Amino acid sequence: MKTPGYRNRATGLLILLASVFASNLPMNAHAANFRLDTTPSLRMEEIWYSNVYNTSTDEVSSLGTRVTPTLALKFTSPDNVMLQLSGSYEKIWYNSSDAKDAESNTWYFRVDSSGGWRLTPTVSILPSVYYVNTTDSYRRTELLPSGDPLIPPASITNYGNTKSQDFGGALGFDFLVSPKVGIGVAGEYGYRRFPGDNVAGTGLTNSTRVGGRGSVSYILSPLSKLGLAVAAEHQTYDNGPNTDTYSAGILYGYQFSPVLRLDTTLGGSHIRQESTPGTPESSKWSPSGRFYLTYTTATFKATGFGDAGYSGGSGFGEATRQITAGLVLADQFTREWSWNLLGSYQVSKSVFISDSVNIRTKYAKGGLRYRPWEWGSLDLTGSLSRQTSDGLFGSNLDNYSAILGFTIGKPYNLY
Repeated sequence: MKTPGYRNRATGLLILLASVFASNLPMNAHAANFRLDTTPSLRMEEIWYSNVYNTSTDEVSSLGTRVTPTLALKFTSPDNVMLQLSGSYEKIWYNSSDAKDAESNTWYFRVDSSGGWRLTPTVSILPSVYYVNTTDSYRRTELLPSGDPLIPPASITNYGNTKSQDFGGALGFDFLVSPKVGIGVAGEYGYRRFPGDNVAGTGLTNSTRVGGRGSVSYILSPLSKLGLAVAAEHQTYDNGPNTDTYSAGILYGYQFSPVLRLDTTLGGSHIRQESTPGTPESSKWSPSGRFYLTYTTATFKATGFGDAGYSGGSGFGEATRQITAGLVLADQFTREWSWNLLGSYQVSKSVFISDSVNIRTKYAKGGLRYRPWEWGSLDLTGSLSRQTSDGLFGSNLDNYSAILGFTIGKPYNLY
């Protein structure tokens, strides 16, 4: 069970991370000639959703309008590592009178980096933060980060017409203790909350997680490294027994070419569920691992990722065995034109209670962007989400969307 004040701790962590970035990175980067840009923008979209209430029956489709103001700050280091902080607010209005009750507000905050920010020649820092507060579960799925190397994969389950708040924050440090030996440490904290008044009987439960991990790696050659990684996580639930997860594995990285790299960790995980009145303590073990395969050129980037292990973030108050795989593509094929594609597949199945949770989710999104002006761009985006559930919780539901968007925004150099 949770202790009071977890929301305040999450807010405090967010402020702490932002303060670390604002105070330490610019100060260190100042000495190294960093660049700081800000980009205020306004995005206007004409949208079509096939299932505005995210229901399994009696689906309502509608055209609508979404407006999103955004403010972003981007730090760029001399070695071209980019750290970005961005925040936005979304408001959507639907044209159909049957869809008026589905009109939603979404708050979104993100901190991400293209790589480790070097603090000293032997120490680098890697942050990652996300916060999504929305009444649109389909929009939640679209905004949660995919393939983040620092934060464990979030559940992309569609919870229906339910308000949700998701937060995840992590901070990692890499230390080069010798020319061939590196040490990595990271800590992370997150929560998922369902503050709406329509969650009774759905099984949805507030949860919080806190964890950390460490690694030691040895550089075998200029192209490869080998090491050992360990991790631990504690998950608490408002209405359910808490769980502890411990993992260990062998990590391996290989640079096939200047543009192609593989990073993987393979091992096992042990999960323990605390005892409750009438229920004894339980534990299980299973193989676990993750991989990231990246191909990067000046104009094209492809990332394939996969993760398998125990997760406490199903949203239904219990641990699940979660498997996630996906592919992210982005290509700037001319100065004005670019496209992107994202696809992911996730399986979430309960560990200790048979047939409680057994959800499979497929999600895909693709877009084409035309930027004829420095200050504005047009884009066309389509997405789909298909979810099936064979367990007690969750439901079968589909959602499709088509979006025509116009974005006005221009970067301004501050330093």
